[in-house]
This record gives sequence, C-alpha cells and structure tokens, in this order.
Amino acid sequence: MLSIKPTMPVKNFLIIFFSLAICGTSQAQFTTVAYDTFNYSAGSLSGQNGGTGWTSSWINDYTSGASFNVSATGMSYAGLTTSGGSIVWGSGGNGISEDSRTLPLLESGVVYIQFLSQFGSSSGGGTPNIRLINSGTLTGGFGGNGGTYSGVMSILNTTLNPASDGSSSSSASLSALNLVVARIDYQSVTTTMWLNPDLTTFDYQNPTTPNVTYAGLAPAFNTIAIYSRSPAKVDELTVMAEPVPEPSPTVFLGIGASIILRGGLHRRQQKSRRENLLPSPMPAD
Repeated sequence: MLSIKPTMPVKNFLIIFFSLAICGTSQAQFTTVAYDTFNYSAGSLSGQNGGTGWTSSWINDYTSGASFNVSATGMSYAGLTTSGGSIVWGSGGNGISEDSRTLPLLESGVVYIQFLSQFGSSSGGGTPNIRLINSGTLTGGFGGNGGTYSGVMSILNTTLNPASDGSSSSSASLSALNLVVARIDYQSVTTTMWLNPDLTTFDYQNPTTPNVTYAGLAPAFNTIAIYSRSPAKVDELTVMAEPVPEPSPTVFLGIGASIILRGGLHRRQQKSRRENLLPSPMPAD
C-alpha cells in the first residue's frame, strides 16, 4: 500500500531547529551592576553612599588604618565619560587607607570590573590594590603587593600574589594613570585584563587579546575593598555583568513548528499502521 513520508527527515529537521535556536538567541548586552563616580563633598569616604547598584555605604573596616579622602578633582581618560570627584589616600593610623563596599554576589557568566587608578611606584605589605571579597573571604584583586612584579599592575590571586610566571602582570606602571579593564569568565575560570585600551574601538562583547591572563582564577565576590599607602588616587569604579541570553521570538516559532511537524508525522504514522492491519480484499472469482 502507499505510505506517506514526511517531506523532511526528523533528524535533519532537528539539526536545522537547534541551529536556529542557537542563532536565534538574543545576544546579551552587558549591564551595569554597580557604579561610583565619587561625587561627594570633600572629606572621608567612609559613610558615603552615592553611585548606583551598591548594597551598602562605603565603610572603613580596616581600623588600623584610615579612610580614603574624597577629592573634588576627578580623573579622566580618552573616550571615558567621567563625572564627580575621586578618592585619594588619607593619613592616619598605620598609613594604610582602606574602604570597602558591598554589592550583589557575582559568581556566574562574565563580569567586568573597570576603574581609573594611580598609585605609588612600588608595592608591598598588602598594598596598593583593589580586592575582591566574597562574604569576608579574599578571592582576588588587581594592583600590586611586592615581589618580582611589585611595580606594575597585576591580576592578584587569593593570597594577593600575581602568577609566578608573570602571565598576570602587565607592563603598566602602578604610578601611571591607568584605565584598568578586568574580565572574569566564570565558565572558563579565567581572569583577563586590559591596560589603557582604546575605548573608541574596544568591544566588551568581543574584546581583543588581553594584556595579561590569570588562568584558573575566577573570583566570586560581593564586596570590593580598596587598600593603599600614599600616594593613591582611584576613580570611576564600575562593575558590569552579562545576563543570561534570552531566546528570541525566532526560537519560539521554531519550537511551535517542531511541535506541529512532529504531531503531523505521528498522525500519519498511526494512520499507516492502521491501514496495514486491515484485511486484504478477497480476490474476485
């Protein structure tokens, strides 16, 4: 008897459908999680709560030192929109300025941390650096902390040390005015960093080859802390995250088409099986 065959093999259809689903997924854009331009009145940074996205005010919780001071003079960088002032080292205690602030926990996808900084020409004794902390536990940071690469900007691990082979240390001097753009990829467990990129061409979604990489390090964090001895200046602190991509309408259309096609194929197969079960007509005498 005549059997009805689908015009497209199911296997081929599924290949096309899943390709469509991948291509039809909306490309996620990075959104700002937290941002601070340090647009405050002159005085101590501790207690200030401006900016957006943060879950607490700045606090000086390293009581052996002192809080940073707010300066009315901001820092600037070509292609970067800036406003407000900046923070600078403040005297007091053991000579180390420190302030920290909390934000929503970041531990998945891709996250960028960006800031302007200018520190002294050397490092050591735990400074100068911007630290990432997860519920009180140090998970990484950016800056310096003595050793072979003490004078340059580095990606730092859970002990505030750069990679021993120099792969996470840049050629950018800590004492220079630097725009630091750091990228944490939690899926590949890698942290990368660009120093002073051209923002007119820099693509956060598809960035160029980074200046330095720390493989095997992806710090989860819900607190950012800044530590430094004199001199120090920091500005335009920004945290951005890439949300989970959402399916586009094309994907939902593909799902509907899949259901219709599979349903039609199932009905035809049932009809064919029923016809095969019918008795054959008796031959005429």
